[in-house]
Amino acid sequence: MIAFLKNTFRRPYFLAKHYLSGTKELDFDYDTLPLVDQNIPLEEVLKSIQVDENLPFDLKEKLAFWRENGYVVLENVLPKHWLDNLWEEVEETIENHEKYNMTALVYQFNNTKDAPLKSIPKEKLQGIGARINDYHNASVGAKKVMSHPNVVAFLKAALAPEITAFQSLIFKYSSQQGTHQDYPWVTSGIPSHLAAAWIPLEDVHPDSGPLFYYPGSHKLPKFNFGRTGILYKHGMSLFSPDQFGVYLDKICAKFGIQKKVLLIKKGDVLIWHGGLAHGGSRINNPLLTRKSFVCHYSTVEAQPKHRWEPNAKSQTSYYNGVAIYANPSNLEQEDIIAKGKDWTE
Repeated sequence: MIAFLKNTFRRPYFLAKHYLSGTKELDFDYDTLPLVDQNIPLEEVLKSIQVDENLPFDLKEKLAFWRENGYVVLENVLPKHWLDNLWEEVEETIENHEKYNMTALVYQFNNTKDAPLKSIPKEKLQGIGARINDYHNASVGAKKVMSHPNVVAFLKAALAPEITAFQSLIFKYSSQQGTHQDYPWVTSGIPSHLAAAWIPLEDVHPDSGPLFYYPGSHKLPKFNFGRTGILYKHGMSLFSPDQFGVYLDKICAKFGIQKKVLLIKKGDVLIWHGGLAHGGSRINNPLLTRKSFVCHYSTVEAQPKHRWEPNAKSQTSYYNGVAIYANPSNLEQEDIIAKGKDWTE
């Protein structure tokens, strides 16, 4: 009976406590912010890294845009044939899914819990609502794409000289995901040390469910999930992901931030701040794909090992100075898809 009463009244108790304590505006701890997010001249930021003079973009100009808007687009910075090769790998992986232990989430099949590819029907993996998790762990080519020098140069300036690529997602179709920010879910040891890249593997059509975003939303007050602060923890947070999305849409409207839709081409890269509000538009034409490779990055300081690593240190490989941790739950299939070793620009 006591346990029943505790379970019944726990949530109302914490909700009442939350509201009675007064709503507080939350934000990242200023002292932990990457240099570009602090109020210091960009010249000082650039002094902290070794800048490649042959970059196909103006790094200082891109950093200034990032600081103000929370995202940048790097145009034509990836070899298109690498991206074609990567998608060819993905299709082969799905065709032979019974060989692989990497996991996936499929809407209305296993959308609440990751499952190995080998246990998911091929037609489900090929359909709308499917995503493959951490494909880069199995694929050398994916590691090379996510750590291309042009991408790394910007990330080192936006985050810190020592970075890690620690998560990835493969989509064939738009996620159609509601408005969200990444930092409450894709958690890093230091929440402000987070950036993501959307790498389109084909030109994006306006009816394919393109990514939408709210420029400058990374500067807005952070949502208070109650009990767990700015981070979401299932079973502990008082407020749901849906309530979080409603908050983001409302606060962006309050500050006059208009939603924008991004149509970029294969070879371009969108990099966004962990605090940028964004999502996936509705698919207007279900025959249109939006093949994508989404990568999440942090600093080695904030993410010194794989997020599932039970030991003190992860097995680590380095690509263009980027630390990439082996998945401790599937070490036998790390780099099992190895054609990318021979890719050249």
